[in-house]
Amino acid sequence: MFYTERITIYKEIPMWKRTPFKELLGILVVGGFITLLALGLNYLQKPNALENIEQRLDEAEQSQSVLTDNEKKLKTEAQTKEWEEVDEKQIVPLPKPK
Repeated sequence: MFYTERITIYKEIPMWKRTPFKELLGILVVGGFITLLALGLNYLQKPNALENIEQRLDEAEQSQSVLTDNEKKLKTEAQTKEWEEVDEKQIVPLPKPK
């Protein structure tokens, strides 16, 4: 077994033809290709419907932020009252164990 065969990582390329510069360049080229592929696939991905709904809800919330303090308080009271009514109707007590 020759000395170069024991050191070579790639058996097709002998050690005396490889340089650290070429190896680093190869690693960077492969890394760049993978990065560009990932960015391209991410760009082609369409926005999710859930993201669109969340964006619309945020816009609606910002448009309603012009409410006065009294109106905000009334809004929160109405929402909590509605949830309390739902809770009273839907929550069924469990039977006590014997």
